Amino acid sequence: MPRTPTDALPALDLDEVRRGLEARDAELRERIGVMAAAPERGSTLSFGKRIGDGTIEAVGRLTDVGVGTTLELEEARVARALEKLDDGTYGLCDACGRPIAPKRLRAMPESVLCIEDAAKLRR
Repeated sequence: MPRTPTDALPALDLDEVRRGLEARDAELRERIGVMAAAPERGSTLSFGKRIGDGTIEAVGRLTDVGVGTTLELEEARVARALEKLDDGTYGLCDACGRPIAPKRLRAMPESVLCIEDAAKLRR
């Protein structure tokens, strides 16, 4: 397995990082698959004559969409981190190329941005 070209990761066991990311990727794919295969509650929402009829179902659907999107975004981050492990650039920021702090990588192994660039992205 290729190692990162930086000396910023001596405290990280990249094999352990890979195993953790692969396990998380499998878990996320399974959850996404379950959500995608969930039976339809109905093709259209039907709001009855009473106030609130259909509201619970509508809120449930919106929640499902939000959760699904969050899972897909996390899965994409995990997949990118695995790519970086494969190409030897794990631990280097995708935006600036500088090393990502090992403390950040231990807390969030799927991180592909240094803390500074991640903060810029959130703004």
